[in-house]
Amino acid sequence: MISICRYTQNKHSEWDEFVKVSKNGTFLFLRAYMDYHCDRFHDHSLMYYNEKGRLIAVLPANGPSKSPCIGGLPSHYGTPPMQGERGEGLILHSHQGLTYGGFVLSPSVHISEVGKLFEQTISYLKENGFGEWRYKQIPYLYHLIPSQEEDYWLWRYNAVEVACNMMTVIDFNSIINDVSSSRKRTYFNKLKRQGYTVVMDAEINDFWPILEDNLMERFGSHPIHSLSEILLLKQRFPENIVCCTVKDPNGTTIAGTLLFFTQQVVRTQYISASHEGKRCNALDYLMLSLIGHYRNNPQYRYFEFGTSMAEDGINLNEGLILQKENFGGRAVACKTYSINIAESIL
Repeated sequence: MISICRYTQNKHSEWDEFVKVSKNGTFLFLRAYMDYHCDRFHDHSLMYYNEKGRLIAVLPANGPSKSPCIGGLPSHYGTPPMQGERGEGLILHSHQGLTYGGFVLSPSVHISEVGKLFEQTISYLKENGFGEWRYKQIPYLYHLIPSQEEDYWLWRYNAVEVACNMMTVIDFNSIINDVSSSRKRTYFNKLKRQGYTVVMDAEINDFWPILEDNLMERFGSHPIHSLSEILLLKQRFPENIVCCTVKDPNGTTIAGTLLFFTQQVVRTQYISASHEGKRCNALDYLMLSLIGHYRNNPQYRYFEFGTSMAEDGINLNEGLILQKENFGGRAVACKTYSINIAESIL
């Protein structure tokens, strides 16, 4: 029999130690990362124990219930809305504040046990007045060993796919990883000859104004993270969050990216260039430099460019995807499912 308990702050160490040895967890599931934005998302994460009392799974999740902020920044967003209220019950999201976030599993868990995780979660949600469960999968490239048991149980519980965000990924083990346009190579060689340089661990403060100006000019928006938030996360995870920039021959920063490192994936969380950086194609120079550098590091198998969706979250940003594909990237899906709690009976 599997038992469920809701995460509380006194389980911080137990949660983190489990994530570190799980087969599909990343640093995004550590509490120091999850809780930085607890003023926006009311945590409703769950922990699962087998009959011997051993922790076998955790579910990063948020719901509409008002709960204390655990270990994050002081609130500066005002009172968050009651996310997910609807007539037939509340919605549990796993997890709105993360790029991905389904069950994080023990390496020894069996497919039948994952079925029990779904069964027990649905019972828990029924008892607590939830009408829907939004389940956001962890893409396979973040699995250290095969971890797709959930696909079978999502099908068995008649889960409906409600979102499909497309990532662009280079697999360094694939023959296609050497694909890049000759035009990009031309700009790369030109800038290298002219004395442009890549700084591999640059100051975030040098890059952030470029990112903010670019997003405001193009989309009238701000980065998902504020500068204070990203500096806090960098302080908490110095090995996992690294800023890389391009400087022109005069030493001025003209482009950059913020990289998130997990066990086998390098992810570009943000990419941006100034007007001068765009003029001289500094981002081509930066991306080809980084791809070449991490291709030769045996720890990393994937270089992930993030998602490329239009503002409506439905259509593709085809121009952006084409740019990423010209570096040799190809598509990986990040899917979200909906389970109707009242109808979820095997």
